[in-house]
Amino acid sequence: MVLLIILKKMDDRNKDLSLQKKMEKVEIESQEEKLQEKTFDEKPHKIFPEIKNPELKGVIGIIIDDFGYRNDNVSDGFLEIDANMTYAIIPGHQYSTSFGEKAVNAGFEVIVHMPMENTGRTYGEEEFVLKTDMDNETMERRLKNALKQIPTAIGMNNHQGSKASADQGVMANVARVLKDKGLFYIDSRTTVETIGETTMEIFGVPTARRNIFLDNDDDEIKIEKQLMKLVKKSEKSGFAIGIGHVKPKTLKVLREKIPQLKRQGYKFDFVSRMLH
Repeated sequence: MVLLIILKKMDDRNKDLSLQKKMEKVEIESQEEKLQEKTFDEKPHKIFPEIKNPELKGVIGIIIDDFGYRNDNVSDGFLEIDANMTYAIIPGHQYSTSFGEKAVNAGFEVIVHMPMENTGRTYGEEEFVLKTDMDNETMERRLKNALKQIPTAIGMNNHQGSKASADQGVMANVARVLKDKGLFYIDSRTTVETIGETTMEIFGVPTARRNIFLDNDDDEIKIEKQLMKLVKKSEKSGFAIGIGHVKPKTLKVLREKIPQLKRQGYKFDFVSRMLH
């Protein structure tokens, strides 16, 4: 009996020691958990690395000429480009007015692509084209009719016009109408003898000039090379303006290259923000 009593007491003592050790273990684990929470709060880790915006390398303005002729997947394709673009619409065609509305509703900028006389043969738009032998009244009427047909337009550039854009009488009439309407003019520079930009400056019309033609050659490799010339020009001068046309290959190159160039730090903007 005495032995049983001694064993019983030893067993109770062992249970107490075991319980005490368990309590101490729980206390230590609790303190460690609190310490980990405190450390986590003080030094939170980042799940995702910071993504810095690329440094701005240059601003690029692109005008696409010759809208108004077509209403198809090519013209609509330009309305899906994720960039600020300026679309130049020729008056006198089936889709001239409607495309202007579609483009503005899609967030793009619209200007009139005004037909002007060439040194050689002048094609199309007989009721709108500006010629050097016209009187002031005729030219003014044609300019105003073009603007009425494309009421969404906020500016103008020349369609063809290697002869008219070098003529003081023609360009003075253009300047007077644009000044009166509060619109701007982009000199497409279809001849080295152009006086479009300088005439606008004299009359106080906001203006700028085309730096690069993108697609005189309808070839994807050459269009891409011209685009890269425009990119280099924007990097050197701060901004640059290029002109392309409503062509499938031009659309394909711009769709592919614009997102890449934006990631590299080039900004695409409306030409209305590049005037002087």
